[in-house]
Amino acid sequence: MRHLGTLLLVALAMLPLASPAAAAENLVVQVATEPPGLDLTATPASATAAVVFYNVQEALVKVDRHGKLVPWLAERWNTSDNKNYTFFLKRGVRFHNGREMKAADVKFVIDRAMNPETKHPAPANYAAIGDIIVKDDYTITFTLKTTTANFLLNMARQGSVIYPREAVDTLKSEPIGTGPYKLGEWVRGDRIVLVKNSDYHVKGLPKLDRVTYRFIPDPNAALAALKAGDVDAAMFGLGPEHIPDLQKDARFQVIVGETTNDVIMSMNNSKKPFTDVRVRRAVTYGINKPDVVKGAMFGLGRVIGTNVDPLNPYFVDMSGAMPYDPAKAKKLLAEAGYPHGFEAVLRVAPQYYYTVRTGEVLADQLSKIGVKIKIEQIEWGQWLSRVWKDADYDLTIIGHAEAWDIANYANPKYYFRYDSAEFQKLFQESEITVDDKARRELYVKMQKKLVEDAPVVWLYIHPRLAVTKKGLQGLWKDLPAPAFDLSEVSWAK
Repeated sequence: MRHLGTLLLVALAMLPLASPAAAAENLVVQVATEPPGLDLTATPASATAAVVFYNVQEALVKVDRHGKLVPWLAERWNTSDNKNYTFFLKRGVRFHNGREMKAADVKFVIDRAMNPETKHPAPANYAAIGDIIVKDDYTITFTLKTTTANFLLNMARQGSVIYPREAVDTLKSEPIGTGPYKLGEWVRGDRIVLVKNSDYHVKGLPKLDRVTYRFIPDPNAALAALKAGDVDAAMFGLGPEHIPDLQKDARFQVIVGETTNDVIMSMNNSKKPFTDVRVRRAVTYGINKPDVVKGAMFGLGRVIGTNVDPLNPYFVDMSGAMPYDPAKAKKLLAEAGYPHGFEAVLRVAPQYYYTVRTGEVLADQLSKIGVKIKIEQIEWGQWLSRVWKDADYDLTIIGHAEAWDIANYANPKYYFRYDSAEFQKLFQESEITVDDKARRELYVKMQKKLVEDAPVVWLYIHPRLAVTKKGLQGLWKDLPAPAFDLSEVSWAK
């Protein structure tokens, strides 16, 4: 028996042990907000894109970590006249249900996005498309009505992800795509789990076996979860006040980078008193933006003056175009018929901590020019339905994460309700101008027009603030697209 026991011990000793590296191929990520749904063709919410875009679903074209457009589900494309674009699809790409992606799937997806009945969140991205021709299973041509400078970018946006026709009815809760991860489970109010797609079309990716998104909206709770080891990474939601201490903690690595997330205070341009441009300008002059960044973001964030973010090649620094001037603000209010100011309700969603903090600073500043602000906190789902969809608000604060979204200001039905024929004309010209110099000049004119009309107050760019355990590698430093691409993320061996 002793001999048998010895043999057993020897045999056990020869078995491979479960190494920490093997266990570490899982990742637990904190995010501040639970997505309202997982259908990128139904919601513009960045909370949805953070989970689904690039991880579960992908598009023909991709914005890479450097902000460049690169071929993705299409291995290449060509055009001879900037009006007819032929895409050659990557062969062997399979949806998560096992079926190969074909050109007919691409046509179905874009046709559906163009159909008004589907209520796609960004139909203007496809308005220039005149015809879509499937030439064979791997070749598809888009014929445009007019030249469209942003056509390739539009094909790379989150609303242009490719999915199988048979999955269209379950996209909201069970999205199927071609991405490096599949949806494992969604436990409402707690977590979303993604699992490795072993048939992913990029060899060697993904490097993680399992990713769990945990919804922790409170910055202090997120910090506690990180320090307790309950989460491996805080991707969005840690307060900027936590960053200095975490930078000194050897257990963690801190990523501070640029984003396209412009934080704005919107004014309802269709509702008095904000129908008057003098009132909108007064509100802008009544805000000390550098102090907002200090008070709400502990100095982390770049003051901006228009919608165009610093990662955009046509960015012009307009942050000083309407500087803090409370005397001028009071004069404009008096000219507009509000010598004693007015009252307004500011609706914010506390799931995004910066909206409440920024609102508190703004309320204090605006009180000094006679504008009395009442802050009303509402849930994110309420914000989407009441503010974004129905424009039921006076003032609101939110970050707009999507790049190249100046088109929102050319849409009078967007929740800003900004309606300027002159701006719309400039925007339409910019969309059909492919010469870079001429287009740049149009973007300068658009930015100056936005400053002049002051439809919203552009406050600051919310920086990329991510904190992870030491050893996690492959995360993007900057976010030129509203996505958390986890395909290349891994633990150092």
